Amino acid sequence: MLRLLTRYLAGEFLKTILLTTLILVAVIAFGTAIKPLSRNLLGGADILKYVFFAAIPMMEYALPFAAGFGATLVMHRLATDNEILAMRASGLSPSRIFRPIFVLAAVLLLVMLALVEFLVPMFWSRMESLLAHDVTRLLASAVERGEAFSMGDTRIYADDVLVQEAPDGSTADTRLVLVGVAALQLDSAGRPETEFTADYATMDLYRLDGRSVLKLVLGDATLFRAGDATLVRLPTAEPRAIDLGRGFRLGVKMLTLPEMYRIKAEPTRFPGLGDSVARLEALLHRDATHRLLADAFATGESVELRDVARDAAWRIRSQEGVTFEEGVFTIARPSVEMVFPDGRIARATGSGLRLMESWRDGEAVFDAELLDPVAVEEPAAGGRVFPAKIRNLVVPPGRVDFDETATPADIVATARSLDVDSIASASLRAKFEAELASHERSARNLIWDIDGRMQQRLAQACMGPLLLILGSVLAVLMRNSPPLTVYVFAFIPAILDIVLISGGEQLLRREPDFWGYLLIWSGNLILGGTCLVAWSRLRRN
Repeated sequence: MLRLLTRYLAGEFLKTILLTTLILVAVIAFGTAIKPLSRNLLGGADILKYVFFAAIPMMEYALPFAAGFGATLVMHRLATDNEILAMRASGLSPSRIFRPIFVLAAVLLLVMLALVEFLVPMFWSRMESLLAHDVTRLLASAVERGEAFSMGDTRIYADDVLVQEAPDGSTADTRLVLVGVAALQLDSAGRPETEFTADYATMDLYRLDGRSVLKLVLGDATLFRAGDATLVRLPTAEPRAIDLGRGFRLGVKMLTLPEMYRIKAEPTRFPGLGDSVARLEALLHRDATHRLLADAFATGESVELRDVARDAAWRIRSQEGVTFEEGVFTIARPSVEMVFPDGRIARATGSGLRLMESWRDGEAVFDAELLDPVAVEEPAAGGRVFPAKIRNLVVPPGRVDFDETATPADIVATARSLDVDSIASASLRAKFEAELASHERSARNLIWDIDGRMQQRLAQACMGPLLLILGSVLAVLMRNSPPLTVYVFAFIPAILDIVLISGGEQLLRREPDFWGYLLIWSGNLILGGTCLVAWSRLRRN
């Protein structure tokens, strides 16, 4: 008889809770699709796929309230039909009558933990990936709204766009033909670095191993580079390719519990810190370039740079003294030569030489100015004229003592171990100190964010079983009141619990302290205390 009673109660509970959960999740999940639909980011089968992906995260909030509502309805009906009274008359104690409810609450706790720690993060990432995966739709939608389309450090504007699937003569998955195009590339500080304008452009999208790579080609383009105030008209311009990765930026809420522990142990694993690590890498590379040139000048070695525009080698063969200040090498009485692709050599001397360093397109670039140049006649070499000013000189690949294959953890470790006082440039030293401090703050805030999210998930998981028990006990105590009235008394503490959990999470994300932990768990303490008070009254009556 007791097993029959347990199966009966469990069946009634599960049937009502599952039906209520289904209705709540369907309504909330379709509500989440309204915003992307209004922005034309979803279409066709993507709508149903997005709603399916959204259903799992919405269960984090729908399941506790559905459990409380279902428990209230079932127990209120049993109480008003005098079935609870019959059980008591048969000699069953309140603990025995409510045993199936307590077991169901324990099962619900395990379900909630699995949901918030594993399933919800996975489906959050799938939702974001679905919106970001179809770059062609995102760009077309941005063009239709007259807005800029942002991809990494590139901003693209266009008057019109035509989408071609699997274009002929290309291995691209999709080609977009843009009309009236303006593209803007930003530097690490968010300032305009290079501007492109063109009458038309093609953008090819390649998908490889789940990653999306965009290649933009502008025809009859005008290029303006802010660093050296260069304005050039080109028949074809190709900005650097854009790797969109998996198509979205991974957030803390998309991390499962094991992933959170791994990132807490090594924050540089988190993609959100990738830009910070890249800036540290660039500063280390600049410092290594400065040290290479300074050591070569100090030992009297020949210094070679590559002239990218002429495909020539540019060498400083001798000098009488070098000073370095604020990214500028000032060289006294230099002897220089330029070796052209055809093997001819132009030589010159001067009263001085200025090498002005800047950082463009991920490498150190030097502009050279030879003061008072005097050409050295070399009849056998063809007597080429030596230019007094040369732009875009770079250090040949492999010369700088820097590990290009270093992992983010190695880069951060190198930055932390570097003696800041040994950096020759005062401006670079200030940038390095500021960037390293910024990275440390970002890593610390990331860890705090993860800690807050862990506590929020655990508190959210505990709310479901408590609301289930509270609704069941109140339904029996308030059997003479309508079931919706009974549910309101359980609903209000649950809403307060969610507000307190959210507030506590925000405090813990800013800085973990006692008050943050107290606030995030105070809602569950209120729910648990209400359950104990209601249970004690039920046992007395």
